[in-house]
Amino acid sequence: MSRQGALSAARLVEMSTELPEVVLKEGVDWTNITFRGKGFAWVNHPENRAMIKAHHDERDALLATAPTVYEAGWATNSSAWVRVRLEDADPDEVLELLEEAWRMTATKRAIKAFDEARGR
Repeated sequence: MSRQGALSAARLVEMSTELPEVVLKEGVDWTNITFRGKGFAWVNHPENRAMIKAHHDERDALLATAPTVYEAGWATNSSAWVRVRLEDADPDEVLELLEEAWRMTATKRAIKAFDEARGR
């Protein structure tokens, strides 16, 4: 994924389409980013905010290191969610978080194909 320039809600949505089998569900002010119907991120365009699925330890680390950028979202036994103020966030960090959220949701086949295409 290209990671240049300031990160906006629109740019995050655009970058998400570079991940295999991503489906976007556009609302009035938001976009639900899914892997075949399984949500892994939501983007609020007017507020330039995102909610991204994460591992509990990853979310906790983000909250500890950048509390003005990241906020705790809801959590389940298997995952946690982190709210991101996109204009204040490091674009590379957010895009890595988005890819990891996709990996938590995507099938092994899709992940393997993605990694092979990137030479991993």
